[in-house]
Amino acid sequence: MTEQPVTEQREEAEEHENHELPRGALLITLTYLAILAGLWIQVYLQLLANGGVRGGQ
Repeated sequence: MTEQPVTEQREEAEEHENHELPRGALLITLTYLAILAGLWIQVYLQLLANGGVRGGQ
């Protein structure tokens, strides 16, 4: 194996550090979870207002 010179290793390390982390998937997931939580909160509050879930009899 051939070792790279120190300057090339530093340049590669700097290039690697300069990349931003991908945040698109995280934002989509968090948005989806926030919408889902909001919908379930509405269902929960409506059940509380109506007296809960009653059996079929």
